[in-house]
Amino acid sequence: MRFEQVKSLLQHLIPNYHRKVSDYYQEMANGDVSPRVRLMLDYLIDHELHRALALGEYCKETSHHVLEHWLKGVEIAFPQARQDILGEAARTDLDQLVKSAIIYKTNLTSYFGHLLEHCTEKETINLFQTLKTQEEKAMKRMIRHAQGLADL
Repeated sequence: MRFEQVKSLLQHLIPNYHRKVSDYYQEMANGDVSPRVRLMLDYLIDHELHRALALGEYCKETSHHVLEHWLKGVEIAFPQARQDILGEAARTDLDQLVKSAIIYKTNLTSYFGHLLEHCTEKETINLFQTLKTQEEKAMKRMIRHAQGLADL
């Protein structure tokens, strides 16, 4: 049985996940990629960095009570942002890049769903439901953006 403190998740684990994914996208963008993939990578890099910064701002404004809350019985460890999710095919294939980005997002939303099962306080439930919903909406926007690039 694992325990996770909300503060640790919001101040370290989740922002670091977003930063690491952004770094992977940046590393790919620094190499040889197709023009459409480059445009998508620019979008993804900005998005992931924005998510990390937004969590930092949220932590400054949220109540101490929420940040200090412990989640008990969390069986699943926080997901690792693995670089191997971005395959070489993503350098030239927009669909492969989007599939990789969806995996990164799905890993987070699945984890937030798991945390929701272990929340006992309304404020914490609202927090993780909001984070889950934001990631789901971001994934839909990302897919629409990719579809627009595919139509170019």
